[in-house]
Amino acid sequence: MEEHKNLSSPDTKSEIPQLTAESISFLLTAAKWGKFLAILGFIVTGLLIAGGIVMSFVLNKVSSADELIPLNLPFSPAILSFLYILVAVIYVIPVFFLNKFSNNVLKAVNLSSTEKMTISLRNLKNLFVFIGASTVILLVIYTLSLVLLGTAAISSF
Repeated sequence: MEEHKNLSSPDTKSEIPQLTAESISFLLTAAKWGKFLAILGFIVTGLLIAGGIVMSFVLNKVSSADELIPLNLPFSPAILSFLYILVAVIYVIPVFFLNKFSNNVLKAVNLSSTEKMTISLRNLKNLFVFIGASTVILLVIYTLSLVLLGTAAISSF
């Protein structure tokens, strides 16, 4: 007979799912791939930051040199560098959650720790919440851009 635990009140009984050997195997595989992707994410973040810093110096040199073709940027090269670094900072947040998830799953399985498994699943939840919220924000930005561009196109006729 399966064990029932009370979640909300003494009158309400519900089953709590248990991790089987197969589900632990799936979590370990996900954690290993997550660790790989997190390492790649940290590398990409470092490259974005380095690229933003280098771009700042290179664009300032190119735009100030008389013999080179002018860039005709509508804004300062420092703004473009700042945007690269901002994208890197935003990108590192989900990579951090993925790394924490992966590390804690591996620790939870190796130590048979329910606490570590709970922490890892919390980080997985945070990862999906961040990606979901980012997706909604980007969809709103895209929609507003399309409306503004459509309005500008219609008003130019």
